[in-house]
Parts: sequence; structure tokens; C-alpha cells
Amino acid sequence: MKSLKWKQVDVMRNSRLGIIIEEVYKKNVFSWSFVMLLLSPILMVAVVAIISGVIGMATASDSIGTVSIIGATDQTVSAIEKEDNGQNQLIFDQDVDQAQEALVNEEIDGYLVIDESDPEAIQAEFYKSNTGKNISTTGFQTVLESIQLSNRSQALGLTEEESSHLIDSNVAIQSQTIDLESGTSESDQDIQSMVRTGVAYVVSFIVFMFVMNYISIISQEIAVEKGSRIMEIVLSSISSTTHFMGKMLGIFLVLLTQVAFYAILLGIIFITIMNTPMPAELQALLGDETIPALLSNSASIIGWSGLLAFLGIITYSVLGAFLGSLVSNVQDVNKMITPIILLSITGFYIGMFGLGFSNNILVRVASQIPFFTPFVMPFRIAAETVSTTELILSVIISLLFSILCLWLSANFYKSNVLTYSDKGLFGTLKQSYTLRQSEKKG
Repeated sequence: MKSLKWKQVDVMRNSRLGIIIEEVYKKNVFSWSFVMLLLSPILMVAVVAIISGVIGMATASDSIGTVSIIGATDQTVSAIEKEDNGQNQLIFDQDVDQAQEALVNEEIDGYLVIDESDPEAIQAEFYKSNTGKNISTTGFQTVLESIQLSNRSQALGLTEEESSHLIDSNVAIQSQTIDLESGTSESDQDIQSMVRTGVAYVVSFIVFMFVMNYISIISQEIAVEKGSRIMEIVLSSISSTTHFMGKMLGIFLVLLTQVAFYAILLGIIFITIMNTPMPAELQALLGDETIPALLSNSASIIGWSGLLAFLGIITYSVLGAFLGSLVSNVQDVNKMITPIILLSITGFYIGMFGLGFSNNILVRVASQIPFFTPFVMPFRIAAETVSTTELILSVIISLLFSILCLWLSANFYKSNVLTYSDKGLFGTLKQSYTLRQSEKKG
């Protein structure tokens, strides 16, 4: 009989937990706010792409126009026409006065005055309107430098081959990173390094986006109920731990739904890319590498970063629930969750700093602090400046910290939601602690 009674209690507890999970999940998923939550990153990427494209086209259009060339020899004229390749509309039959008048009348976008009186020291000045196009002079400069070099080489009696040999005198230093554990080395500029850095960027951004969204969602989920003053009734029919875990699991399922949506979307994009001919520019960048091979070689950073991101999002969500249970009305939620939002922003910026200084002491220490680990550690993994031991240690610390936060939040949940105070974070927390202690004694 005793065993049967406990089984009945477990069934009732599980059914109540399931009801809370279902209610929280349906309320959040079947809403316009969740649709916007799903689409906002996609819309943001689309807007950024459109703006970048418009800026790129505007910049390209602004760098070419009608240019008058004055004082150039026949050799220079031919070289300029060949280098320009029809990008600009070039005029060669004007003098300075005519060019100035044409510029004032906006008939041309600029004019280049060339002085070749000294073939070994060619002088050139480009004139343009302060309200006109920003014409690129790089091509003209390249031509004049080439002609001047040729003139100097002839004056010194150098052959074309000897001149080319002198020009090609740059010393390239190829940086190699040595993995002290495996003893292998790798170029800092190879495509695999670029992919790892890209993965680190994506992971850090995703964690930041999810943290900002779900801190707000879970804290408001709890604050709305507390603000309606029905928590005493709710907790009289269900345990505070069951209520808290139901809220957390419901929000966690919402998070998984969003992740699943993006995973399916990325899968569709990946299949589309694999079945689409690769542009020549991208193929040249990849060299002998293939996209599946790059992703396979990046499995380590994706796996470690994904695990740390998961633990980080859980930790921040639990803390969001904890702080949400302290507010007396929903209007105070944003003020209450500000501290952990600032922590996430700090972690994000340390991660950005770690991109270029992955061995900096600040970055190394921050990568082991659970609040900052999901933002900073991906960049250390990408730069290959972290050992496997450090990675395992960071996972253990993050896991233990997540469990600690969950335990504290669940234990203080009842006293938190039954405490109504306008004394701020620490004042309310102190009052909640006093209530919890009195309940334990009672």
C-alpha cells in the first residue's frame, strides 16, 4: 500500500510537471513574438547583405567617371588606356583651362595633370570637385610608377629582366603555429584557420543572441505570474521545485525548437550549395580543399564550442529565472536582469578581443570563468592556443556552475516568488533569504 501511494504521488507530480511544461511551451511557441524571434536573425542577415551590396555598388560607381588627362605623352596615353580598360571615360584633348571649366560645369568628374619633363621623376596632380565623385587614382598611379621605373632602368643601363628582379625583392614571412601536444605546425593564413575563426564568430554571436532573448523570456514568464499575485494559490497545489522545473523545461523546449528550425534551414542551405556550381573566386580561395572536408576538419571546434554554448545558455537562462522570481511586477524585469546582461556583453567583447590576443592573460583567465567561457573559449580554440586539458577543465567548471545555479534557483524559488519588495536586488534577496530560513525553522 505504501509503495502504491508513492507511485500515485509520483504520477500526480509528473502530470503536473507535464501540464506546466506544455502550457509554457505552447504559450511561447504559438505566438507572433516567437515567429519574430525565429525570423529576426534571418531578416538581420538579409538587411546587412542588402545594405552591403548597395554600399558596394555605390562605392564602385563612385570610383569611376569622366576624367581628363593633361600633359601625357603618347606612351603614357597608351599605357593609361590599357590599364583603365574602359572603366572611365577618358579625355586627352583638353588643356588645364578647358578642364577647369569642364569641372566647374560638371562635365567631367576630375582631371589629371601629368608633368613628364623629368622622365625619372614624373609629377602628377589630380583635381576633383568637393561635391563630385571620389574617383580612384590607383590605376593612373600604377601606370606612372611603371613608366618612371622603366625610364630609371634605361638610364642605369638595366635590362627588363634585371629591373623585374629588383622589383620582386619583397621578403614574405610565413607564420607557422606549432601545436605543442601533437608537434604539428600549420600556417596562420590557411583556409582552415579562416574557417575556425568564422565558426568562433558564429558561436559567440549565437550565444549572445540566445542569452539576450531567453534571459528576457524566462524572467518575464515567471514575473508575469508573480505580478498577478496568484503564486500563493499555485504553490499550494504544486511544489515550488516542480513549478520551477516545469517553467525551465518548457522554455528549454522552446529553445530547442528554435535550434531545430535553424538546423533544418542550414541543412537546406548546405544541400543547395553542394548542388550548385561553385564560383571561380571561391574555388580559388579554397584551393584543393572542399567544403565537406573543411567542415569535417572543424568538427572539433564545432563540438567543443557547441557544448560550451549549451552550458552557457543554460546558466544564463537559470539566472534569468532566478532574477525574474525576485521582481514584484513585470515592469521591473529589465532593471533586475541588467547585471547578467552586462556580464554577457562583457564576455562578448572579451571574446572579440581574444580573436587577436588569444594568449593574453585576461583572455586565458576569462575563458575559464563560466559567465565568459562560451564567448571567449571558441576564439582560443580557433587560434589553437588552448590544450585539451584546459578545454575539459572549462567544461567541468561550466557544468558544475550550471548545476549550482540550478540548485540555488530551485531552492530559493518558493521564497523568491512569495517575497514582494521594492528594495532592489540585494534587499529583495535578503528578504527572500530571511523568509526561507523562517520556513525551514517552521
